[in-house]
Amino acid sequence: MTKPVQTAVPNPRGVALDILIEILEKDSLSHLALRRGLKAHPEYDKQQRAFLTRLVEGTVERRLEMDYIIGRYSSVPMKKMKPVIRNILRMGVYQLLYMDAVPDSAVCNESVKLATKRGFTGLKGFVNGLLRKVATEKDRISYPDESTAEGLSVRYSMPQWLVDSWLAAYGLDQTRQMLQAVLTERPLIVHHNQSGCDAESVRDSLTKQRVDVQSHPYSSDAWILRGVDHLDALEAFAKGWIQPQDISSQLTSFLAVHAMKDRWRQVRQIECVQSALKILDVCAAPGGKSLYIADAAKALSIPATVLSRDLTEDKTAMIEENRRRLYLENLQVQTYDALVYDPAWENQADVIVADLPCSGLGIMGRKNDIKYRMTPQIQQELADLQRQILSVIWRYIKPGGYLLYSTCTINPAENDDNFHWIQENYPFRAVDIRPWLPEILRTDSAASGSLQLLPGVHDSDGFYLTALQRI
Repeated sequence: MTKPVQTAVPNPRGVALDILIEILEKDSLSHLALRRGLKAHPEYDKQQRAFLTRLVEGTVERRLEMDYIIGRYSSVPMKKMKPVIRNILRMGVYQLLYMDAVPDSAVCNESVKLATKRGFTGLKGFVNGLLRKVATEKDRISYPDESTAEGLSVRYSMPQWLVDSWLAAYGLDQTRQMLQAVLTERPLIVHHNQSGCDAESVRDSLTKQRVDVQSHPYSSDAWILRGVDHLDALEAFAKGWIQPQDISSQLTSFLAVHAMKDRWRQVRQIECVQSALKILDVCAAPGGKSLYIADAAKALSIPATVLSRDLTEDKTAMIEENRRRLYLENLQVQTYDALVYDPAWENQADVIVADLPCSGLGIMGRKNDIKYRMTPQIQQELADLQRQILSVIWRYIKPGGYLLYSTCTINPAENDDNFHWIQENYPFRAVDIRPWLPEILRTDSAASGSLQLLPGVHDSDGFYLTALQRI
């Protein structure tokens, strides 16, 4: 009997190399390139998938530090190296410094094999020599002074212009704290959907599937999950009992729910025939806030319709998929450009959620290539875009209605500057949001209507949230 031919499983390092070249040489988005790479190799087991993911994400995240170290030990400038060799060295140095489970000898040997396999036999001595030198001296590598912008930039792999801006805004100690937090792995956080199954039953379901569940200190309905391999495989996810949403985004949703409840009290007092509330989420994808608000309205028996809009069908399709999974009949999804005025919504909205396009600097811990793509010019363009959208959507809000403006960044031009700009140019007043927040977050700035969350300072990503009421 002839034995079946077994196909060799590709070495994850080779796949990682291809993905890194896509990201670092061809400017592909890291999460999309990694997703494609994993999808192309369903034969990988859990350990191989984890190794590949860690190697790619870590090398991208620490790229500036890797390049600095390679530059110290190489006589050939990084820019003059072949892309294959440059990225073999990057991932090799990353393994030596940050993947303790991989023996140094294996890192060097596998890197040499990879260079040879890719047609660079003549450079295998260069690769081997550099990596063995780094392996020998890795505990005594000399870095620039960490009290300087250059030193912080290298040590924490953050572009120096960003370090300079943070130093100016937050000072040395807080900047270092934030930089450390950006490089710290962020946990999976979900929101327990209150209109579905009760919390105890959902926790039991997760525990039975060997998932560790801890409540987040900012909200009992925000759960930190550990031990999750595939989210789709969880009963609680499949049945719409939980929805992934970081705590900072949940806090914005929390403000929106309080605004909805306050608006409902107003309506009941002034209207004989109480019409359903209209809530609009103008830049909604991936839809976490819309889902949260619609779920809360359903659980609280508040008659409200939530319209969740975004620019492309790909984005709205993602929201619609989650809407169906959560059985939220009070949520509608629509593809629409927030820059285009919609006369049908003139003075119609009781609450608008405007988590607008931004530089994303608050979520760099989750999207590790944002920092390399952002520039001061793009930041300013995004701040201007936010004002353009705000100049359109403010007209949708009824007098007495609420605008929840937020971003996932820590750039003042996109945050405080625009918060004040809204009040200076349109009929809105800031709302004291302290009663709507966890006690630990009831700051002086929250009394004035805004809260800046900072990675490392707060137990969250970097996020900016505000509440304004139309006069």
